[in-house]
Amino acid sequence: MGWADHYRRRDALDAVLRDARRDPSAPLIVDPDVFASLHELLLALDHRWQNKLTARMEAAALEGQVNEDRVIAELAADEPVLRAVLDAHLSLGSYRAVGMTP
Repeated sequence: MGWADHYRRRDALDAVLRDARRDPSAPLIVDPDVFASLHELLLALDHRWQNKLTARMEAAALEGQVNEDRVIAELAADEPVLRAVLDAHLSLGSYRAVGMTP
């Protein structure tokens, strides 16, 4: 993926999250020029969550204060729409992400 594709995907994810602020459980609009399916969109949103979570866990480890539950809670507070969209659209029966609440 080149930089143009990266920025196009980033912008598409940002647009989905902007729209989801009103109702995170509403059907998500998939831009077919960017994502082939809803599943691919959800994987990209989860990838964003996982990247942010990994960065925070690494920072906490460097500070010697690794408390996974606290780090997850802080990230969820900082990214409430992203967390709510993932919680609403990913069923625990078929998918389980780190930090996913039942």
